[in-house]
Amino acid sequence: MDISEAWASKAKPWVNQISNDPVDLTHCDHEQVQFPGAIMPHGVLLILSLNDFRIQGASENTLVWFGNDVAQLLQGHLDLIVTPHIRQILEKSLSLITDSQLPRYLGSFLTLQNRHRFDVFAHRSGNVFIVEFEAIPTELSENGSTGLIAEITDCISKLHAAETWQDGMAIGVRELKRLTGFDSVVGARFLDDGSFHAIAEACETHFPSVLDKRFPRSDIPESARRQMVLMPLQYALDLDYEPVPIIIADQTHNPLQIDLGLAVLRSISPMCRRFYQNMGVQSRLVMALVDNGELWGFFSCKNAIPRRVSYSERLAFKLFSEMTALLLVEKERSEQFQIALQVKQRMSKIAAKLSSADVIPVALSQLPEQLLNNLDVTGVALCLDNRILCAGITPETTVIQALLLWLDEQNQPLFITDRLQTLFKTTAYSLDQLTGLLAVHLKKPGQYLLCFRPEVVQEVNWAGDPLKQIEIDAISGEERFTPRGSFEVWKQEMRGTARAWQLYETEAITDLQHTIIRLQYSEKQRILQACLAQSNTELEAFAYIVSHDLQEPLRGICNFSQMLMDSTNEQLKQQELNWLKAIVKLGDRMSHQINALLQYSRASQQALENQLVDFNLLVSNVLEDLSAIIKNTETQIEIPQILPTLICDRIRLTSVFSNLITNAIKYNDQPEKQIEIGCLENPTLTFFVRDNGIGIPEKFHDAIFTIFRRLHGRNEYSGGTGAGLAIARKHIERHGGRLWLESNPGQGATFYFTLGSDLSNSAGSADGVVSEATAQTPQKSVKPF
Repeated sequence: MDISEAWASKAKPWVNQISNDPVDLTHCDHEQVQFPGAIMPHGVLLILSLNDFRIQGASENTLVWFGNDVAQLLQGHLDLIVTPHIRQILEKSLSLITDSQLPRYLGSFLTLQNRHRFDVFAHRSGNVFIVEFEAIPTELSENGSTGLIAEITDCISKLHAAETWQDGMAIGVRELKRLTGFDSVVGARFLDDGSFHAIAEACETHFPSVLDKRFPRSDIPESARRQMVLMPLQYALDLDYEPVPIIIADQTHNPLQIDLGLAVLRSISPMCRRFYQNMGVQSRLVMALVDNGELWGFFSCKNAIPRRVSYSERLAFKLFSEMTALLLVEKERSEQFQIALQVKQRMSKIAAKLSSADVIPVALSQLPEQLLNNLDVTGVALCLDNRILCAGITPETTVIQALLLWLDEQNQPLFITDRLQTLFKTTAYSLDQLTGLLAVHLKKPGQYLLCFRPEVVQEVNWAGDPLKQIEIDAISGEERFTPRGSFEVWKQEMRGTARAWQLYETEAITDLQHTIIRLQYSEKQRILQACLAQSNTELEAFAYIVSHDLQEPLRGICNFSQMLMDSTNEQLKQQELNWLKAIVKLGDRMSHQINALLQYSRASQQALENQLVDFNLLVSNVLEDLSAIIKNTETQIEIPQILPTLICDRIRLTSVFSNLITNAIKYNDQPEKQIEIGCLENPTLTFFVRDNGIGIPEKFHDAIFTIFRRLHGRNEYSGGTGAGLAIARKHIERHGGRLWLESNPGQGATFYFTLGSDLSNSAGSADGVVSEATAQTPQKSVKPF
C-alpha cells in the first residue's frame, strides 16, 4: 500500500472526499489565524472606541457572564457592566495605552449583575481598544503565586548548572510538568528546514510519547509561527468548545476584519484544535522560546481534561520561558563557539603556513591534504589554471572540469549547497553521492577551492505520517488539510542531502580564500619582478659588452682618419678636409657616449666596495679636482656644517658629488655663482647640493635622469653626453638610497640624495669624525639664495 492509499484508509467521518492530487503545502501559511472573528468561551471580549470608550462590539456570550444581552451593551459604556468607580479606573487605564503592544493587565474586578470576578486585559488594535474579561472561578486561589515565583527561581538555577542545552531542555520539561500539573510537557527545537524535533519529554502513561520524534513544518504553519512570536505564551482552557462569535454595532463592518493577534481569548484555528484533539488533548499551554525575534523552540504542555491556569501563573511561566530561552540559546551558542574556535584556529595555522612559505606553488600543492585533515569534509580539490590538485574522495577530473564551468556561470564568490545533485543536473557525469559542496572563487575564472561532503542517509522518526491529508468541503468545494489522527512512529529514509555547512565553516574557508588570492597576486608579482630583474641584468650585460667591443673599431676609425688628414693635408680640398675633421669629431663624441654607457653599465653590475668614508675629505678632494673650473667661473662654494663619516663606496660617491657640483657650475648664468653643500637629518640623513642657477621646470624632473637625455642644445652650457645624472642616480640606488631634486626655472636647483638606512646609520653623524684636511679648510659665508 502506498502513502496515498494509507491516508485514504484513515478517512475521518467529517471528510467527504479524499484528494490524492498534489497541492500547495504552503496553503496553511496563508491562514489568517489572527482574524478568527470569535473567542474562546471562558471570557468576554469588548470592542471600545478610542475617543469616548463606547462599546462598538462584543462577544455573543455577554448574557452568560454579564447578565446583559449584546444589544443592550452596544453603544453603551462600561458602567453597564461594572460600577461607575470601576469604569473610571478602567477608562483611565485605557487612556494610557497609546499604541499596539502586548495586552496590559488592568486588574481584577466584579461585574454588577452576576457578581462574577474577572481578570481584565486591554490592548489597542487599529483604531479601537480590545478589552477582555477572563472569568476567575470562585474556588481559584491566588495565594500560591509568590511561592510559584520562588520555585521558578530555583528552576532557573538548575538550568544554569546544565552542561548542555539539551540537558537544560530536559530540566525545563521536568520542572514545568511539576509546576503546571499538566499530563504531558514536551520541549522542542526548530530545525533549519522548518520542522521541529522533540528533544525532551515528561508525560503520563496515558499520553502517547513523542520523544525524539520529528514533526513536519506544516504542523505549525507560518501564520501560527508569527503568532507564537507575537504572543509567546498561548493558553486554551478547554479545546472542546464552540467559538463565540463577535457582534459589531456597525453591521457594515465584518468581525473577521478585527485583528485579534494580541487577544488572550482569541479563538484557536480549527486545524490546530483538531490536531490537539487527535492527540487526546483538552487543555494546552504553549510557551515559545524566542531568540532575537526568531523562533528557536517551544514548550508544549498538554492535559487530558480542562485545566485552569490563572493569569498570575501564566505570568510566572512566561518569565520562566523567557529566561529559559536566554539560557538555552546561550548554551547552544557557547557549544557552537567552541567548535568554531577550534576550526578557525586550525585554519589560521594553515593560512599562516601558506603566507610564510618560501615557495608558494609547493605550499599550495599541500593545501588539499591539509584541509582534508582539518575540516569536516571527505574531499578537497584546488583548481588552478590547468592543474587540479585533489585529496580524499572527489569526483573524476572530467566532472570537476564541468563543475568549474558551471560554477563560473553562477558568478558567485562563495557557493554553498547541501543538495548539489539537484542543482548540478547532468546525465554525462556522476557525482558519486557527493551532495555537499562549498566552493570559493579564486583569482581567475575557472580557479576554485572545492570542498566536498557525501550524502547523509538519515532515518527520521516522524510523529505519524508527515504527509498532510486533504479534505474537500462538500458545500464550498474548498480543499482543507486534515490533521493527523495517529502519532505512531512513521519511519522515513531521507536521502539526497549532505550535512549542512555551518557559518563558522564558510567564514574559515572565506578567510582562506582571501589568503590564497593574496598569495596568487604575490606570486605573480614575484615572477614579474624576477623576469624584470633578469631582463635588466641581460640588458646591462649587453650594454657593457657592446660599449666595450665598440671602443676598438671606433678608435681605429678615429686614428686612421687623423692619420689620413695629417698625411694628405696639403693634397685635399677644403671640403674633403672638413669631412675628415667631422669624422674625427663625431668619432670623439661617440667615444664619449660609449664611455658614458660603459660607466652606466658598470654602475649597475659591479659590486659595491664599501669602506669608511669621511665625506668632508671626499668633498674636499672633489673640489680640488674641480678647482680650475671653480676658479675660472668665480663660483662661491659653502659647506656650512661638518659632514658625517659613513660606510659607502668612495669612488661612486666621488662621481656623484663631482657630477652634481659640475652641473651646478655649468647650468648657471648668474654673475655670482653660488653652491651650498650640506646634509640634513629629517629624520633620514640626506645630502644636498644647492645652486642659484637656471633651474629646471617640474615637468622635466624625472626626464633628466634618463641616460643621454639633454634639455638643451649640444653646444649649449659646455655640451656633455647627458649621461651624468643617470649614472649618479644608479650609484645612489646601488647604495639603497634615492636621488631627487626640487627646482623651478630661474630659482636654482637643489639635488638631494640618501644612502639607505643601513648605510646612513652605520657610522658617525654630522658631529662625528673630522679629517685633518677638513679642519684646515676655511668655511665661507654667503647670503641665502
